[in-house]
Amino acid sequence: MAINSYVSNQSSAWKTSIAITKTLRDAKETGRFINRLQGAKTEKLMMDINRSNEV
Repeated sequence: MAINSYVSNQSSAWKTSIAITKTLRDAKETGRFINRLQGAKTEKLMMDINRSNEV
């Protein structure tokens, strides 16, 4: 009985560790996506300003 409990606790710990790792990865990817989006918006704004200055 004690061995089954130990194995069950180990399995639960692994699942928790994997869930935390995935959450951290997702948060990092979200941050990268937001940075890319902000960069694209900035680039578009700069292009629009350049076009208006050329007129």
